[in-house]
Amino acid sequence: MHASTQSASERAALAFYATLPFPVDPAQSFAPHLPIYYRDGAGIELEGRPDALCTQHHTFIESKAGTLNNHRDKASSHWALQQEYTRRMQDGRDKPYNFLTDYFYWVDPGFLHDNAWNQSLFKVLALQALHGWERYVVCFQRNPSAADAKRYAEAGLVFCTEATLSQMLGVIDLASHGFYYPFTLRAPRSGYSITVNPAPNPDYAGFTPEQITSANRAKYEAVVADARAAAQADDCF
Repeated sequence: MHASTQSASERAALAFYATLPFPVDPAQSFAPHLPIYYRDGAGIELEGRPDALCTQHHTFIESKAGTLNNHRDKASSHWALQQEYTRRMQDGRDKPYNFLTDYFYWVDPGFLHDNAWNQSLFKVLALQALHGWERYVVCFQRNPSAADAKRYAEAGLVFCTEATLSQMLGVIDLASHGFYYPFTLRAPRSGYSITVNPAPNPDYAGFTPEQITSANRAKYEAVVADARAAAQADDCF
């Protein structure tokens, strides 16, 4: 089994999506509805692959089963995997990214999850900046912890859970008709209530779709720069 094949959690998510009142189909490409390539935090062009598509709104869904890591670009992820592989195997030869993800998929899936680019907050942020949250939303199987929910929201990620996906798709339906309704993720047991979808930005009034995408990319790059500066500051202590 290759690490890029559909995981058990993804299969479970797709089975759940099939029970929703909105039509949701499996999807492994953004084509032909949206561009298939995006740029990571270092500006490198990569191919994005969603998990599902709500065909009523052409909204793509990214299913996530756990915490998103903080790798800001794929090269950072590759470096972390390579360093750990070298340490464990005493093999200093550089390995391709897919070789390393395959290795850790079988040997240490927890380490892979913590370091794979596919599980990075900054990967899904890049895709959301490109496509817009109404066309690409991240769906967690369960409520994130309070700390993680705050981290995601402060970075600008629009997300929901399987339990609230129908509500999120309803909010997106309203947005497609020009109505804004705040989507608030409530997790009483974790002690938080967070509104994650931004109100329409008046500064974007009159913007073309291309101008909005450019503005969203600039915001994303600012978030990446802030995260990089914070990480460098931590390294100094």
